[in-house]
Amino acid sequence: MHIPEGMSYRTVDFRVKGKVQGVFFRVFAKSAAQELGVVGWVKNDPGGDVLGTAQGLEESLNKFKEALKKGPEHANVTGVEFTNEAPLKRLQFQGFEKIRNQRPT
Repeated sequence: MHIPEGMSYRTVDFRVKGKVQGVFFRVFAKSAAQELGVVGWVKNDPGGDVLGTAQGLEESLNKFKEALKKGPEHANVTGVEFTNEAPLKRLQFQGFEKIRNQRPT
């Protein structure tokens, strides 16, 4: 993929807090990512948060971060933490995956 002049790839990890499980948040995140051309993954955390990594062009990633702050209709996002934000030379994922929770064995 060719990067437009003046643009760069970035990566960021995120943690979304609030009523974000059982409200289709992961489906919402995947849909928003695909619409914006963002790649990465999202999953439910056993503590009730939603976690993930997102990568894409800086402008697209910024729009995705704003979408996470709002969430889907039935969510109640009380906060979003963004960590490990950094530039990338190339994307490390090919799509955006919704990871299912694995039950403890």
